[in-house]
Amino acid sequence: MMTKLLSSSVLLLIGFLAVSMLAGCGGDDDTVTDEPIRVSFVNAIPSGGQIATNATITVTFDNAPGDIMVSPGTAKITGKTAAITGPFKLGQLVLTITWADGTQALSYKVTAPD
Repeated sequence: MMTKLLSSSVLLLIGFLAVSMLAGCGGDDDTVTDEPIRVSFVNAIPSGGQIATNATITVTFDNAPGDIMVSPGTAKITGKTAAITGPFKLGQLVLTITWADGTQALSYKVTAPD
């Protein structure tokens, strides 16, 4: 009887140690968090000068910008580029483009439609 009790105690102790070791080995110590990718303005076509009231300005970024806001105009984003359309009012135009990582201002003189 004493031998059975001793054997049971040893098995129970070994089982407890095994469970403790397994529970300690399964943590999320290697969790990698994704750093947000910075987005920078690269260029605009046309870059300045004269444009028509119905022109499209194509803006390129080094990475996909996500959401952008333009004033005035409307932006349609495709990958790393955004097509900005009016109609733009005749006269001087300062187009402001804003995205999560920055702001860019472009200057144009708006002429009659093409």
